Amino acid sequence: MDSTTTRSPTALLRRAASLALLLALHLGLLAYFVGVEVWFGDRPMAVVDYDTHIAQAWRVLEGLEGWGRAWVYDVQLLAGQPAGVIFDADNKGWELWTYALHRAGLSKAAAFNTFVLLAHLAVIPVLYAAARLFRLEHRPALVAAGLGAGLWWFDSFAHWCWVVGMVSYAFASYLVVLALALFYRYTEQFRPAHGVGAAVTLALAHLVHPYSFFIAVVPMFALYGRAFRSMRARQHAWVLAIAGFVIAVNAYWLRTAFRFWHYILDSAYFGESGASFIVGDLLALLLDPKTSGLIGTRTSLRIAVVVACVLTLLRWRRERDARTLPLATAALAMFALGYFGSYSHAVAQIQPYRHVLPLAFLCVIPAAACVELAAAWIRARPWRARRELALVLIPVALALQDVARDVTYYFAPQLPTPAPMPDGAPTPLSASGYGIHPDFRWSAFNADVRSIEDWVRAHDDGQGRFLVEFPPLGDRLAWATDAQVLGGFTLRNLEHSDANLFRRRARGLASDAELREYFETYAVRWVIISTVEPFWTNRPELLELVHSEHLLKIYRTRVDVSLIAEGDGVVTAETNRLSVAGSDPEADVVLRYHWLETLECAPGCAIEREPVPHDRVGFIRVPAPHPADFVIENGY
Repeated sequence: MDSTTTRSPTALLRRAASLALLLALHLGLLAYFVGVEVWFGDRPMAVVDYDTHIAQAWRVLEGLEGWGRAWVYDVQLLAGQPAGVIFDADNKGWELWTYALHRAGLSKAAAFNTFVLLAHLAVIPVLYAAARLFRLEHRPALVAAGLGAGLWWFDSFAHWCWVVGMVSYAFASYLVVLALALFYRYTEQFRPAHGVGAAVTLALAHLVHPYSFFIAVVPMFALYGRAFRSMRARQHAWVLAIAGFVIAVNAYWLRTAFRFWHYILDSAYFGESGASFIVGDLLALLLDPKTSGLIGTRTSLRIAVVVACVLTLLRWRRERDARTLPLATAALAMFALGYFGSYSHAVAQIQPYRHVLPLAFLCVIPAAACVELAAAWIRARPWRARRELALVLIPVALALQDVARDVTYYFAPQLPTPAPMPDGAPTPLSASGYGIHPDFRWSAFNADVRSIEDWVRAHDDGQGRFLVEFPPLGDRLAWATDAQVLGGFTLRNLEHSDANLFRRRARGLASDAELREYFETYAVRWVIISTVEPFWTNRPELLELVHSEHLLKIYRTRVDVSLIAEGDGVVTAETNRLSVAGSDPEADVVLRYHWLETLECAPGCAIEREPVPHDRVGFIRVPAPHPADFVIENGY
């Protein structure tokens, strides 16, 4: 981008061919790890966290299509909860992408899936463009893009993020690098094109994931501080405009989030690390699956990239290279946040360990420069200087061996089967020597439970709820059926999650009296258990086993339940609306649905908040007198 020499058509063609070759390799890995048929099929990519994001997206699409609002009162989860307000802050870009493509004619499933495709495909062009903006020539920029793609597939945390459904954060982790590169160029040359590019890219990154703020804030402040005294008033206005544009683009959901912030709960459950994780990552030790993922720790490529990055930054610092400030401050901030953020309870709310991923992506640019410098140094050395070369080539060869060993971890199905033991028994080790480990392709996680969805549809009459133990299945039933579910993501950071027994009690273990009270309070007619837990099989007075499939057991509760806790009538629930028919106008009616301050009762009736033991939100009371038939709607 900054070369002053004229490129010949042949040179440009070679550049395009090298980029195309890298992208082709990337596409081959995409076809292997995810597949081709999933992108435009009739089913969204439903597995683990994907199910949570589908349920969120479907509710937001309902709100946008039905009311022109990006949030709703969701009657299908947790006895009524506001969907699209806070818990889905990491899903805004995904939701808007799905809505836009669905309006353009794609099915909801295809629109949802293609966001995942975009996150996979954009790694190479985004990091290549960022490297060029940071003044790397074509070859090292290509190396930077290649290193980024390698991290995407073969760094254990990056791989875990996209395979389990943390796609938005993985996407934002490298998208912010481009925003930082554009802002760096703006503070260096003050060209409006770079300012506009920084504003648009940063706004999109925040839509994709709000933690983009924590990735970008330190290096961008550092750049602004360095350029502050040399900037004119108009240039200061540009910086303010960039910040203002980012806020304006995200204001629609920020406004709603702050409106309902009083419902938020402690979120410091996942991604909690500490200094021990530095050792764990260096020695490939899996310390806590809640932090680094349920996948073997494979970090050799990340470590190599960070080490090469440090070497380059030290050289750039000696040379007073302007690129040192943004990349060094960004890398240091991410390292500190990733490994030491959990020591602060406030910082622990943002799952600090996940920031090792933007640390790696930020480091690919200096690392690529290091590779180019090392290659030039080797080319300049005569082969007779073998001792000198050995100082570089031997550690590089060992590092490459370590990286290659880690890469094989992800190709277990293609590795040769070890010879059996002398007695004919199969060996417990894989060809890679790591021990038997699972297939880490996306399809390996994609359990087909459509028969369970069909069973739920056939037995759901809308007058009782399903308590679901396995969180992804709870979210799956909430988006794939019309059932009212108590379950889904267990540690949802809203007070409404008090309605989930499995948040209150580990594995749902409770006394008969507590279970009976819970079933009555939340109108639980069905219980779906996914673990082999004797506790659930020894409750004949409360539960009757009615169906078994896969590893799931479905019980019918032996408790008379009703969605009306006090008074009489029949309630019909749908998004943003509760309809009650046949009630006694002279008696109060209490509905077993969570109260929300935006709900309104009509015609000629009011609602009050009804306290419920162990539930911080409470239910809905409609005091008498009221019409026999009335409707409670979300009035926004």
